Amino acid sequence: MDAALHESSSRMLARAGIGATPLRLAVVGAMAGAGRALPAGDILALVRRLRPANRVTLYRILDLLVEKGLARRHSAGDRAQRYCLEPGTAGAPHGHAYCVRCGAMQCLPQGAGLADVAALGAGLAMDVLAVEVRIDGVCAACRESKSRPSGAAVDGDPGNS
Repeated sequence: MDAALHESSSRMLARAGIGATPLRLAVVGAMAGAGRALPAGDILALVRRLRPANRVTLYRILDLLVEKGLARRHSAGDRAQRYCLEPGTAGAPHGHAYCVRCGAMQCLPQGAGLADVAALGAGLAMDVLAVEVRIDGVCAACRESKSRPSGAAVDGDPGNS
């Protein structure tokens, strides 16, 4: 992990009140470097490039990141959960675009006008804590492909995209 990403990951963890262990730094760095929502298996593979890690410890770290509001767990159309760093607060959610063919889940730009949490809360007379928006479709790469790629999300193992 480069020095800037390490420092940025350390600051993110500190703001969330999470101790910066080497494995936590590697997980946050992998998620930040990906720039999109990833299944746990993909995060584990990225982390293992840097240091030994096991699935149980990874899930504990992911649960902690979600609990402290640093990351979000998102449902995909294939039963696999995807994880991404939360770029803002519950007041500024971001949505995701999910490809039903290859299983890629891209983060949509924050503030893309998908949900106004304040307006929703006022209209529902409640404190809205989170909003999840997922747009399902076929990504440009899959649309241009003549055939479904091997390991496609609808045919392959969920979470192994």
